[in-house]
Amino acid sequence: MKMNYKGILLDLDNTLYNYDAAHQYALDEVLTRFSVRYGLTSNDAYKLYDQSKLMNHRQLTLTAASHSRLFYFQKMLELIGAFDIAECLQVDDQYWHFFLSTIKPEPHAMEMLSEIQVPKCVVTDFTAEPQFKKLMRLEMDPWIDHLVTSEEAGVEKPHPFIYMLALNKLGMKPNEVIMIGDSYEKDCLGASALGIDSILYKGDASKQDLTKGITVLSNFHDIIHWLE
Repeated sequence: MKMNYKGILLDLDNTLYNYDAAHQYALDEVLTRFSVRYGLTSNDAYKLYDQSKLMNHRQLTLTAASHSRLFYFQKMLELIGAFDIAECLQVDDQYWHFFLSTIKPEPHAMEMLSEIQVPKCVVTDFTAEPQFKKLMRLEMDPWIDHLVTSEEAGVEKPHPFIYMLALNKLGMKPNEVIMIGDSYEKDCLGASALGIDSILYKGDASKQDLTKGITVLSNFHDIIHWLE
């Protein structure tokens, strides 16, 4: 296959698989059990989760740890005066069990990974271990040559350093790669700031801006043909 790029940068969550659906399923399962165990209504359990998440994001703004489910559940237990180390770990384990059990690749994503024969680096905001596990569960690991998480980089997208780290791992220049992701601000504008072209996956067509190297495509089938 001929293409104009020597490498591909890939977002993970809501790009290579549907994060929103998996998260909602896992959260529903965990909070149902949590509410029963601690005598809360379902509504109160969700409010407690939202409060804990907000606290964590305020405390750890723009860091990978801001996404830590373990921290969310720890704060939930602290807020109701029921903190217990084993319980924190159990709830976190339950969440990731349900999450990983339901994820599957986006349509034609596996085709893109296997057919486009260039090095690929996943560039993702999150703590490292869950991202490794997601890629293993999705069975995408054979086609991923490098991985950069915001935990490793110390910054989140669209900070240029996370992209610079990915380029360094690939041994490539900005004009030699293309970024594929679902976030206009984090993936496309972040890449564009370094002169990296990008594909906005499932994005608003009005966001297409060829002067910034941003192309909008709605599925991986179209992405494969666009890259040919």
